[in-house]
Amino acid sequence: NYLVQILLNVPLLISVPEVRLILIGGRWAGKSSSGNTILRSERFECGRIRTVQSELRHQDVEGRTLIVVDAPGWSSSLSLTEIPELDKQRFKLNPSKCSPGPHVFLLVIPIDSAFSVEQKMTLLGEGVWKHTITVFTRGDWLGAHTIEEYIEGEGEALQSLVEQCGNRYHVVDNKNADDGTQITELLEKIMGTVAANGWSHFVPDDQIRVTIEERRIRVEQGAKQRQSQVKAKMQTFKGTFLSHSISVTNKLI
Repeated sequence: NYLVQILLNVPLLISVPEVRLILIGGRWAGKSSSGNTILRSERFECGRIRTVQSELRHQDVEGRTLIVVDAPGWSSSLSLTEIPELDKQRFKLNPSKCSPGPHVFLLVIPIDSAFSVEQKMTLLGEGVWKHTITVFTRGDWLGAHTIEEYIEGEGEALQSLVEQCGNRYHVVDNKNADDGTQITELLEKIMGTVAANGWSHFVPDDQIRVTIEERRIRVEQGAKQRQSQVKAKMQTFKGTFLSHSISVTNKLI
């Protein structure tokens, strides 16, 4: 299916020089490692360091510039209602990290871990699903089993998630990053997804855009208010200092 979509849109795909991707998922899911595997170079710091703010890297891969954003992960143990409001707002702002918007979200889920992501994805609106590919990390944990057997065995929740993503999924083994085949296949799926969307990048729902704009206005207003308060305090300080200086001068006279 991915190759069919690519072949149907070959002229359009050839004319576009870059693909913008955002890695999203839980903490310690392997997003940074996956980013390095995709870019075929150590561009994101991995290991004991947790991603605390969005990081953007780019690299030419197989004749096309890939722009990859590694977004901070969420706590997998928290439900949507338990996530702090500030973290929700930051998550909603992820698409703006690669202007004018990402072509594909790579939803990173470790094979050996429990997951709870579908509710969190709704923060970006219903339109996010047609731009999303589920990427299962730690592929070595599958052993002799196929990814299809794993998805079926995990039950309805995972099956529903994969269906929401249009049955677009891929397995990567970041410990075997030198295996170029797994990334070539992922790139085919990415390009197939991009082609299926007519090369249109993700655009947040109207309500989300309104929320983001309202937040931006509040931040700007807050900054202006703080500046005004600082200026007022400085004026008060200058007035007090001047009055004190005049008083001291008069006493000396």
